[in-house]
Amino acid sequence: MVSSLIIPIYSMNKKIIFNTAAVLLSIALIFHVKGFFYPSPPTPAWRHGVFVLINITCIYGVLKRPGWFLWFVVSLTMQQWYSHGSYIIEFWKLQHRVHWISVGAIVLMPVLFFVLLADRKTKKKVSANPLHS
Repeated sequence: MVSSLIIPIYSMNKKIIFNTAAVLLSIALIFHVKGFFYPSPPTPAWRHGVFVLINITCIYGVLKRPGWFLWFVVSLTMQQWYSHGSYIIEFWKLQHRVHWISVGAIVLMPVLFFVLLADRKTKKKVSANPLHS
C-alpha cells in the first residue's frame, strides 16, 4: 500500500528525491565529522566516526543505488528507530521538548526505504521490458 503511494511521487521526482537525500545525508556527515573532532557528551568520538563512514556509504548509496543498499537502509532504519526513538523519550522526560532532529531521522529513514523500493521495482520493470533493450 505505502509503496503504491510512493511510486507515482517517485516517478515524477526521482532526481530531486535522491539529490535531496544526498544533501540531508551530507548535513549529517558534517555533524558527525564535527562530533568526531570535537566530541561532547553523551556521544563519544568513536561513535561519530562510525557514523561518518555510514553517512559516506549512504551518500554513495542514494546517488548510485547499488542492489545491496536497500538492505543497508533497512538495518540502518532499525538502528535509527532504536537510537533516536530512545533519545526522543529521554529528551522529553528531561526537557519536556521534542527533539526534532530525531523525529526527522525516524520519519525520513522509512521514506528513504520506500523510495529505494520503488526505484528497485521501476528498474526491474524496465529491465524486464524487451522494448527497453
